[in-house]
Amino acid sequence: MFYFDDFYGKKILKSSLLSDYNCFFTTREFVLTSKDRIDLEKTAENNRLFLKEKLNAENIITANQIHSAHTEIINKDNIFYDNTDALISNIADTLFIMNFADCVPIILYDKTTNTGAIVHAGWRGTAQNIAQKTILKMQKELNIKPKNITALIGPAIGKCCFETNADVFNQLIINKQDLSLYEKKNDKYYIDLKLLNYNQLKNAGVENIDICSYCTCCMSDIFFSYRKENGKTARHSAVIKIKRG
Repeated sequence: MFYFDDFYGKKILKSSLLSDYNCFFTTREFVLTSKDRIDLEKTAENNRLFLKEKLNAENIITANQIHSAHTEIINKDNIFYDNTDALISNIADTLFIMNFADCVPIILYDKTTNTGAIVHAGWRGTAQNIAQKTILKMQKELNIKPKNITALIGPAIGKCCFETNADVFNQLIINKQDLSLYEKKNDKYYIDLKLLNYNQLKNAGVENIDICSYCTCCMSDIFFSYRKENGKTARHSAVIKIKRG
């Protein structure tokens, strides 16, 4: 179950599945990247420093997200990953984030090996099976068992607001008989990206999944929404710090 919590006076969103771990989703109150909002640049910079201080981190590791299915395993020598939409780490004390404004944020964590990941799954990433590919990389390169992974699918645009055309619909891997995944109205498709990613995770062998019901477009007073704000918006973030020991 998702719930709002307080991070030293700043509003964040957590899941009861990983409530004892340093992984959460930020809100408009805690912007870490200003993106197209010049007025928030100083706020974002201050918040990044605040996050590093409170989580006792040397650096915040992040990526240049391009709506791909490219996944990287973090190493100690690199704090920025170009052209990357999922990050994985099993290095203790590693703090990393990815940024969102309607796309689906996914946090993955395996308590048995102390390994975490963040996945940025917009419709393009979802069409390329980025969630499933991230699980496969964790399995092949870090010997992670999918059944040991807990997945948090965070706030994203909902089926209520993700209106698109047939071209996008046809690129997504949708069981057209499953009407829980989409609805068609007047030649437009309304697609549930969170549920599509849930299915990808299930198909990859992940059993423990929490899926957030909040739509970022409907709740743009709490989260940033690229669609609702016509592209001129900052970003909320998915945050994870790998535990020590």
